[in-house]
Amino acid sequence: MTVQPPTLVRHRPRGLQRFLFRLPVYLYRGPLASLLAWRCVILLTTIGRKTGLPRRTAVSAMRLDDRFVVFAGFAGVRADWYRNIVAHPEVIVRHGHRCWRATARVVADPAERRALMERMAVYSRRCGPPVPTRPLLRLLRIFDYDAEIAFALRHAEALPVIELRPHTELPTCG
Repeated sequence: MTVQPPTLVRHRPRGLQRFLFRLPVYLYRGPLASLLAWRCVILLTTIGRKTGLPRRTAVSAMRLDDRFVVFAGFAGVRADWYRNIVAHPEVIVRHGHRCWRATARVVADPAERRALMERMAVYSRRCGPPVPTRPLLRLLRIFDYDAEIAFALRHAEALPVIELRPHTELPTCG
């Protein structure tokens, strides 16, 4: 196993795209939580690296056996949630109506990151925006999900990848 930290750097989303990416954080309630979980979105609560306060973000995740794998493809190593995890690896994961504490681990091996991203490329057919809406989102230049997956595959060795291993189920999702 080669240890080489991820290096992918991208500009953060702006404007309408930023608003749309933040929207699931506020919508992750009631029946919409189940719908978002079905589309591979989890709600991740990290501890702010500077403030020490809880920070929530919605991220696309791939379920593998007893864990989830998350890819920081939009902002790369500059993503706030990624930097928070590096500083404080204990997180809270919400998947639909279930919540648990988990320990996050940065995948350090570039070959493992590539293998996980290749699995995600296949898995992603059932994730993200519903397939019929993707051409419209692309046409309106809001979001090109398929192009993002292709980009992540091209840069898989440099892509920040996090593995979330659950350890304590929480009685309620607050």
